[in-house]
Amino acid sequence: MTPPLSRRAFLAAAAGLAATPSPAAVPEIERGGMVYRKLGKSDLYVSLLSFGSHTDPKYKVRTSKHVNGLNEEGQARRDRQILHSFDLGVNMVDTYENAGQWEPMARLMKGRRDKVLVSICRQFPMFVGENIDRAARLYGGHVDMYRIYIGGNPGLTERDIEDWDVLRKAKQAGKIRALGISTHNEQVMLEALREFEGLDYVMFPYNFIHARADYSQFLPEAVKQGVGLIAIKPLAAGSILKLDPKARPGVQPENEKFTLYQQQYRPLLPQVVAELTRSLNRLPEETLCQAALRFVYSRPFLTSAMPGMFDDHMIEENYQALSRARELSHNERDVLNAAARVVEYAGKGWLPPHYRWLDAQWRA
Repeated sequence: MTPPLSRRAFLAAAAGLAATPSPAAVPEIERGGMVYRKLGKSDLYVSLLSFGSHTDPKYKVRTSKHVNGLNEEGQARRDRQILHSFDLGVNMVDTYENAGQWEPMARLMKGRRDKVLVSICRQFPMFVGENIDRAARLYGGHVDMYRIYIGGNPGLTERDIEDWDVLRKAKQAGKIRALGISTHNEQVMLEALREFEGLDYVMFPYNFIHARADYSQFLPEAVKQGVGLIAIKPLAAGSILKLDPKARPGVQPENEKFTLYQQQYRPLLPQVVAELTRSLNRLPEETLCQAALRFVYSRPFLTSAMPGMFDDHMIEENYQALSRARELSHNERDVLNAAARVVEYAGKGWLPPHYRWLDAQWRA
């Protein structure tokens, strides 16, 4: 078993991480209580809090062979939540076709097309050009942000490169405003930086635990090339809730199978939670999820954080976390950074198999 880590060693690790210089800050503007950051070399300014694509599993229903949409109650809830986020200044919504959200999003954008950025990712095995054309027709002639998802093995394929050429031509034709990829693999990110001409942004998992290696190769190169960075899974698919001593009663992660720690690899978990709780005690009304989001918001090289939001209180709490992000003290940031370093002592297997790529790809 790994020997216990003293508080002194814990905070020493934090100090070492805090001393590491961060990449350059992204240009930003503030308006009406919301921060907007420039997306790479594009002309888009994206709200620092964006609305994630995943829908509430409690209301999902099979609406066609390949689509798990929402029932009437669930769709009404999501529509209301998105409209409320617009009122708070959120301007980007990621929209999954296989979740049945293309058409509802088109309805919500009526009368505010010039104020809302729609983000799309192809999800069906169809020609990417056809997918772009369908989306452009639905959303007033263009898609603001279009990306392709690329897995980790074996890296970029011939189809990925061919798809990228189609995306570039669609952008030249005015059908797309910004081109990107989403991936969970740092090697793919680096390949994309080298091979994809005109890459505007990358969506990748980033939160206070998974950022422990800080993408030592990818981040500096992406910043150097002026590529936008959007953090997905800023709350690790909601699994940070399981660490939260102040979580709301009855609130559950998006998927109960997602967990950051396996039961048999938990010798250091109490210390991590203790340090995080100590940090939260300085802001007693705040949850761990809010502190974790403030950590992501405070990263000046990120354009946006994109959590899934299933309840009204999630929108409010995530917005409150953004409002306080600039108040994040150095001590609090050190504690969150330290948690990222501490999990390295837990060894391999700290993640379940379906999240193992987070460890295999980024372990220093």
